[in-house]
Amino acid sequence: MLHTKFFEPVCVWDVKAVLGEGVVWVENEQSVYFVNIVEKKIYRYHPQTQAKTVWDAPKKPAFIFPTTGSVLLCGMEDGLYWFDPVQGKFSRWFVMNEMHPNNRLNDGYVDSMGRLWFGTMDNEEQSPSGSLYLLSYEEDGKISAILKDKDYIVTNGPVIMENNNILYHNHSNEQVIYQFYWNESGTISNKKPFVTFENGYPDGMAMDTQDHLWVCLYAGKQINIYSQDATLLQTIRFPCPNITKITFGGENYQTAFVTTATKDMSTQEQQRYPLAGGLFSFEVSTPGRSQNLFKIS
Repeated sequence: MLHTKFFEPVCVWDVKAVLGEGVVWVENEQSVYFVNIVEKKIYRYHPQTQAKTVWDAPKKPAFIFPTTGSVLLCGMEDGLYWFDPVQGKFSRWFVMNEMHPNNRLNDGYVDSMGRLWFGTMDNEEQSPSGSLYLLSYEEDGKISAILKDKDYIVTNGPVIMENNNILYHNHSNEQVIYQFYWNESGTISNKKPFVTFENGYPDGMAMDTQDHLWVCLYAGKQINIYSQDATLLQTIRFPCPNITKITFGGENYQTAFVTTATKDMSTQEQQRYPLAGGLFSFEVSTPGRSQNLFKIS
């Protein structure tokens, strides 16, 4: 049995990932999956038994999501792959072709209709060549990435508050979360800043059942929780600086799982924060939103 503390992060897997990211709860396995982008690894953690599994990925993995089928959808640096955890095999499904050859996929989100929203970013984190896309996956087999917003250096998020028609998306380098009007057709409009930061860079995000936005802060040592009017409700401190992604799972979705990273940390900083790069967990009072499944036609 996993033992966690209320709003106090506990390291449940000392992975020491260079860039742990993409943590997601897979309901039918009662497990957590996450990726290590730089070292091309995919991890699975089963909280009840504390069983741990590691796979080597063929490319840099950015995110991973459960689907309506028996495989997982994995965003790699160059496109989308199916991943079969039983056989440990990957097969490329969609190649992402952009005008900027140095771009790679970064964060993603699956909405309640089973559609994938994802961002791209400059691999060198210098050029505003990144964009936000919606994957169009037609029943006739046609697949395309529809451009929704652009001019990002590093994209993160996105996350959607569907009952209020709001999409949140991060421009991490500019330390800003943007808010859009969103509707079920997949259109977004009325872009405006939601929250800006002075300390830390907004990274992965998640929603709870009270429509609070949970924001991981890279180089910020914490997660911030915001109300719909951008009021800061709570701060959860971590024993390491780079907080990258959060998901909810476990019984009643009242357990948070959080990835962290050692990237950009000096040797002295890694000695000061020995749990950096680990997978953390803690209990929450308000359940998180359940994980949507990517719809396979």
